[in-house]
Amino acid sequence: MPEKEILAYKSINVFIEREYLEDLLGRILQAKGDLPKEDQIAFNNHFRKYITILGFRNALRAPRQLQINAYASAFEEKDEVVPFTLSTWTKQNQDFANDVLKWLDAQGWKDLSLERTFEDSDGLNSDWPKNLTFEKITKKFKKDNPDLDVNEDDLILMVLWVSGQLPPEHSEG
Repeated sequence: MPEKEILAYKSINVFIEREYLEDLLGRILQAKGDLPKEDQIAFNNHFRKYITILGFRNALRAPRQLQINAYASAFEEKDEVVPFTLSTWTKQNQDFANDVLKWLDAQGWKDLSLERTFEDSDGLNSDWPKNLTFEKITKKFKKDNPDLDVNEDDLILMVLWVSGQLPPEHSEG
Protein backbone atom coordinates (compact mmCIF):
# COMPACT_ATOMS: atom_id res chain seq x y z
CA MET A 1 0.00 0.00 0.00
CA PRO A 2 1.45 3.41 -0.92
CA GLU A 3 2.44 5.74 1.88
CA LYS A 4 0.15 8.72 2.48
CA GLU A 5 1.33 11.84 0.70
CA ILE A 6 1.82 14.82 3.02
CA LEU A 7 0.73 18.10 1.44
CA ALA A 8 1.79 21.57 2.54
CA TYR A 9 -0.75 23.26 4.82
CA LYS A 10 -1.28 25.98 2.23
CA SER A 11 -2.63 23.29 -0.15
CA ILE A 12 -5.95 23.81 1.62
CA ASN A 13 -6.30 27.05 -0.38
CA VAL A 14 -7.31 25.02 -3.45
CA PHE A 15 -10.63 24.48 -1.67
CA ILE A 16 -11.17 28.03 -0.35
CA GLU A 17 -12.53 30.89 -2.43
CA ARG A 18 -10.79 34.22 -1.78
CA GLU A 19 -14.03 35.98 -0.81
CA TYR A 20 -14.80 33.32 1.81
CA LEU A 21 -11.20 33.42 3.07
CA GLU A 22 -11.36 37.19 3.56
CA ASP A 23 -14.68 36.85 5.40
CA LEU A 24 -13.25 34.10 7.62
CA LEU A 25 -10.10 36.08 8.43
CA GLY A 26 -12.19 39.15 9.22
CA ARG A 27 -14.25 37.08 11.67
CA ILE A 28 -11.07 35.70 13.27
CA LEU A 29 -9.61 39.19 13.70
CA GLN A 30 -12.92 40.51 15.06
CA ALA A 31 -13.18 37.76 17.68
CA LYS A 32 -9.52 37.45 18.72
CA GLY A 33 -10.23 39.57 21.79
CA ASP A 34 -12.59 36.84 23.04
CA LEU A 35 -9.77 34.31 23.27
CA PRO A 36 -8.00 33.57 26.57
CA LYS A 37 -5.12 36.03 27.16
CA GLU A 38 -2.34 33.53 26.32
CA ASP A 39 -4.05 32.61 23.03
CA GLN A 40 -4.43 36.30 22.18
CA ILE A 41 -0.72 36.84 22.81
CA ALA A 42 0.23 33.80 20.71
CA PHE A 43 -2.05 34.94 17.88
CA ASN A 44 -0.69 38.51 17.97
CA ASN A 45 2.91 37.23 17.94
CA HIS A 46 2.26 34.97 14.95
CA PHE A 47 0.35 37.70 13.15
CA ARG A 48 3.13 40.25 13.60
CA LYS A 49 5.74 37.69 12.55
CA TYR A 50 4.08 36.53 9.31
CA ILE A 51 1.83 39.37 8.14
CA THR A 52 3.43 42.52 6.84
CA ILE A 53 1.74 45.70 5.69
CA LEU A 54 3.75 48.40 3.98
CA GLY A 55 3.94 51.47 6.20
CA PHE A 56 3.15 49.65 9.45
CA ARG A 57 5.78 48.20 11.76
CA ASN A 58 2.98 46.39 13.56
CA ALA A 59 0.38 45.03 11.10
CA LEU A 60 -2.16 44.86 13.94
CA ARG A 61 -2.26 48.68 13.95
CA ALA A 62 -3.26 48.90 10.28
CA PRO A 63 -6.88 49.49 9.23
CA ARG A 64 -8.91 46.26 9.37
CA GLN A 65 -9.31 45.89 5.57
CA LEU A 66 -5.54 46.21 5.05
CA GLN A 67 -5.05 43.55 7.76
CA ILE A 68 -7.51 41.22 6.04
CA ASN A 69 -5.94 41.68 2.60
CA ALA A 70 -2.40 41.10 3.88
CA TYR A 71 -3.57 38.20 6.06
CA ALA A 72 -5.30 36.51 3.10
CA SER A 73 -2.17 36.84 0.96
CA ALA A 74 0.00 35.39 3.75
CA PHE A 75 -2.51 32.55 4.30
CA GLU A 76 -2.29 31.65 0.61
CA GLU A 77 1.50 31.95 0.34
CA LYS A 78 3.05 31.01 3.72
CA ASP A 79 2.62 27.50 5.04
CA GLU A 80 3.25 28.67 8.62
CA VAL A 81 0.16 30.91 8.62
CA VAL A 82 -2.43 28.17 8.04
CA PRO A 83 -2.06 26.17 11.30
CA PHE A 84 -2.11 29.14 13.66
CA THR A 85 -5.05 30.66 11.77
CA LEU A 86 -7.25 27.57 11.64
CA SER A 87 -6.32 26.47 15.17
CA THR A 88 -7.38 29.95 16.37
CA TRP A 89 -10.61 29.64 14.38
CA THR A 90 -11.42 26.30 16.02
CA LYS A 91 -10.82 27.84 19.47
CA GLN A 92 -13.18 30.69 18.60
CA ASN A 93 -15.79 28.17 17.43
CA GLN A 94 -15.19 25.50 20.05
CA ASP A 95 -18.74 24.09 20.18
CA PHE A 96 -18.97 23.77 16.39
CA ALA A 97 -15.45 22.30 16.19
CA ASN A 98 -16.33 19.74 18.87
CA ASP A 99 -19.54 18.82 17.04
CA VAL A 100 -17.58 18.22 13.83
CA LEU A 101 -14.88 16.26 15.70
CA LYS A 102 -17.45 13.99 17.38
CA TRP A 103 -19.32 13.50 14.10
CA LEU A 104 -16.14 12.61 12.17
CA ASP A 105 -15.12 10.23 14.95
CA ALA A 106 -18.54 8.54 14.78
CA GLN A 107 -18.07 8.24 11.01
CA GLY A 108 -14.82 6.31 11.59
CA TRP A 109 -12.29 9.00 10.66
CA LYS A 110 -8.86 8.69 12.29
CA ASP A 111 -6.12 11.09 13.46
CA LEU A 112 -8.56 13.91 14.25
CA SER A 113 -7.32 17.10 15.90
CA LEU A 114 -8.68 20.56 16.65
CA GLU A 115 -5.23 22.12 16.82
CA ARG A 116 -2.20 21.68 14.62
CA THR A 117 1.16 23.40 14.72
CA PHE A 118 3.62 24.12 11.98
CA GLU A 119 6.58 21.81 11.69
CA ASP A 120 8.54 21.37 8.46
CA SER A 121 7.55 17.71 8.24
CA ASP A 122 3.88 18.34 9.02
CA GLY A 123 1.02 19.10 6.74
CA LEU A 124 -2.25 17.69 5.54
CA ASN A 125 -2.52 14.22 4.10
CA SER A 126 -4.11 13.08 0.89
CA ASP A 127 -5.82 10.04 2.39
CA TRP A 128 -9.34 11.25 1.53
CA PRO A 129 -12.05 8.57 1.41
CA LYS A 130 -12.75 7.50 -2.15
CA ASN A 131 -15.95 8.91 -3.72
CA LEU A 132 -16.64 11.22 -0.78
CA THR A 133 -17.77 14.65 -1.96
CA PHE A 134 -18.33 17.86 -0.05
CA GLU A 135 -22.02 17.60 -0.96
CA LYS A 136 -22.27 14.14 0.64
CA ILE A 137 -20.51 15.40 3.79
CA THR A 138 -22.84 18.39 4.07
CA LYS A 139 -26.01 16.32 3.56
CA LYS A 140 -24.96 13.64 6.06
CA PHE A 141 -23.80 16.14 8.69
CA LYS A 142 -27.02 18.14 8.44
CA LYS A 143 -29.09 14.93 8.59
CA ASP A 144 -27.18 13.74 11.68
CA ASN A 145 -27.26 17.21 13.31
CA PRO A 146 -30.67 18.69 12.40
CA ASP A 147 -30.59 21.22 15.25
CA LEU A 148 -27.36 22.84 14.08
CA ASP A 149 -27.55 25.75 11.66
CA VAL A 150 -24.22 25.58 9.84
CA ASN A 151 -22.63 27.54 7.04
CA GLU A 152 -21.63 24.94 4.43
CA ASP A 153 -18.27 26.58 3.73
CA ASP A 154 -17.47 26.64 7.46
CA LEU A 155 -18.51 22.99 7.74
CA ILE A 156 -16.29 21.84 4.86
CA LEU A 157 -13.30 23.86 6.11
CA MET A 158 -13.78 22.49 9.63
CA VAL A 159 -13.97 18.91 8.25
CA LEU A 160 -10.77 19.46 6.25
CA TRP A 161 -8.97 20.99 9.24
CA VAL A 162 -10.12 18.57 11.95
CA SER A 163 -9.51 15.53 9.74
CA GLY A 164 -6.16 16.84 8.48
CA GLN A 165 -7.09 15.43 5.08
CA LEU A 166 -7.56 16.92 1.65
CA PRO A 167 -9.42 15.34 -1.24
CA PRO A 168 -7.78 15.01 -4.63
CA GLU A 169 -7.73 18.43 -6.27
CA HIS A 170 -9.82 17.23 -9.18
CA SER A 171 -12.25 14.62 -7.97
CA GLU A 172 -13.52 12.19 -10.51
CA GLY A 173 -17.21 11.58 -11.05
